[in-house]
Amino acid sequence: MTHTFQNGILLACVFLSGCAPEHKALPEAPSYPNFSDFPASHGSVSGWTGANREAYASRSGETAAESKEFTLDQAIDTALRADPRIGAAMENIRQAEADLVTAGLVPNPDLSAGGSLLPLDRKFTPDRQGGPPQMDVGLAMPIDWFLFGKRAAAISAGQYAVDAVSADVANTVRLRIAATIDAFYDVLEAQAMLELAQENQKNLAATEKIILNRVAFGGVGTIEADRIKLSLFSSHRELHAQELNLAAALNKLRAALGIGDNAEIGVKGTLDVIRPAKPITIEEAFRWAEENRPDLIALRRQLEKTDADIVLEERKAYPQVTPRIGYTRQFQQQAIGFPDVNSWGAGVDVTVPLFDRNQGNIARAKSVHTQAQRNLQAQLVDLRAEIDQAVKTFASAYQFIINDDAGQLEAARTVRDKITQAYELGGKTLIEVLDAQRAYLETYRVHISAHSSYWHALYQLNAAIGKDLLH
Repeated sequence: MTHTFQNGILLACVFLSGCAPEHKALPEAPSYPNFSDFPASHGSVSGWTGANREAYASRSGETAAESKEFTLDQAIDTALRADPRIGAAMENIRQAEADLVTAGLVPNPDLSAGGSLLPLDRKFTPDRQGGPPQMDVGLAMPIDWFLFGKRAAAISAGQYAVDAVSADVANTVRLRIAATIDAFYDVLEAQAMLELAQENQKNLAATEKIILNRVAFGGVGTIEADRIKLSLFSSHRELHAQELNLAAALNKLRAALGIGDNAEIGVKGTLDVIRPAKPITIEEAFRWAEENRPDLIALRRQLEKTDADIVLEERKAYPQVTPRIGYTRQFQQQAIGFPDVNSWGAGVDVTVPLFDRNQGNIARAKSVHTQAQRNLQAQLVDLRAEIDQAVKTFASAYQFIINDDAGQLEAARTVRDKITQAYELGGKTLIEVLDAQRAYLETYRVHISAHSSYWHALYQLNAAIGKDLLH
């Protein structure tokens, strides 16, 4: 009997070890997302769901493109690949997806095996009866996850969490694109200003030669030579200031591109506006933003998740229901002289929720829901102000571009050149020459600033809307 009982226990243990769940590993974590599915210059990332966010780049160590001269699309693509914050945000999606997998898992059954009524200080015999010893094997399986919809509620909440985190990642991408575009056009503006300062210095140097020739021939006094030197000194300071501005703009762009060394970089682009995009109304922009802004989408998904969390916590208040079935083998032959027998039993364990009905977690879930509603309302208020400012800024930049006459630049250049030629022949004064050069310089500065402001305002409005609405 003893050997038979021990064998039964051994078989039960082997069965239990064979029921250990197989651990299925998640796919290896990616390094950086592949943003080739996104139109880089758009600034729109509302499609950052589904298949888009599941395509990843295989080059984990890439921080900068091989080319050191970037178009706008290349700069955006490089910046997105180089940003570790996007890679870190991607892990939030993987964590939410892992939580969703956990929420959908069916509870494991409980298998128990044991013996009872075993002899302690003497053997059981028909003359000295005891026991009889028995072996019990039981199987229990909770069903309240199915009976009360607990698993379905957990899956629903988990899916909303994945959607909310995905929208958060999309918002990170939106902000990164906007920052890169801003840095790109800062470089273009700084380059144009530097070229203008170089041209002004060149023109003043040519004027100085004319003055020195006239002084040599006695046409003017040396005071004009001193005056032009002062203008040249101011021009040198302006040139140096523009060089510093360009260096700062390039450093800003270099940081956005993830280039850590001092490698020379450049941009390929223009500030010219061929066909200005017409402004849109504040209401139209706000309507588009409500539909496309990923941060709003994230807050709405979060609100939906809080609804699902309330349902989940209410379902958890239902009792735990665990049916069980058991098998018993009684070893009677040696203990009491009767044949060994097999028997079985069944039952159900149900918790009685008299005191703990999950009241605290339900109240907390409802509070979180109210908090999510307030956060969404606050974001909508902030968005209204942001859209209002972005639309008005772009409308102002658009009017400036429309009213900017390219002929003014040519006229200012022509006046400057003619007055300089007349001065060389003695028909104009140095003050008139310097005034003409100053007028040309200011006209060109306004022209550059207007075009740069237009592109900045256009892409800032696109970013505020969350969609490539203006081109």
